[in-house]
Amino acid sequence: MKLHFLLTAALSAGSIFAALAHDGTMSITGTITDNTCVVSADSQNLTVEMGNVSSKQFYRAGAATRYEPFTIHLERCDAAASRVSITFIGTPNSVNSQLLAVTTQAQSAQGVGIGLYDSDKTLVPVNNLSGGTALTSRQANVTLPFFARYVADGSDVSPGAANATITFTLTYE
Repeated sequence: MKLHFLLTAALSAGSIFAALAHDGTMSITGTITDNTCVVSADSQNLTVEMGNVSSKQFYRAGAATRYEPFTIHLERCDAAASRVSITFIGTPNSVNSQLLAVTTQAQSAQGVGIGLYDSDKTLVPVNNLSGGTALTSRQANVTLPFFARYVADGSDVSPGAANATITFTLTYE
């Protein structure tokens, strides 16, 4: 690979030439691993229907709706991994950072966040690694059950759209 540098200077009396200096350093890190699992096509764009909920249900901080199940399917797991954990990445609720914030838009609900829970209904805080699920060598299909529900964050609740978008990443051991 050839790097080409171009130096342009004004050729006039009293020209000042500035030297370019080293302004920063960038490190690139990573790991090459054996094949782990593939997220099934049916789990790459999930929608969890939360339904219509009365704002009166959120009478105190922590009051919540029923658990709405959703599942992430993995397939073609190789022998390299013995455990998989998930991180739900999104914007945390401004009052309770363990909850996912509802999308701010005109006429959005206020005072609620979305709790994400593992199969034992243990809260998985937003932007934190879950407890994980054991994998067996060359497991063809893996089902990762989770739940979502609205949770009052302790501020005044007002009705409106209570939608959110989140991504997830998988971490293997």
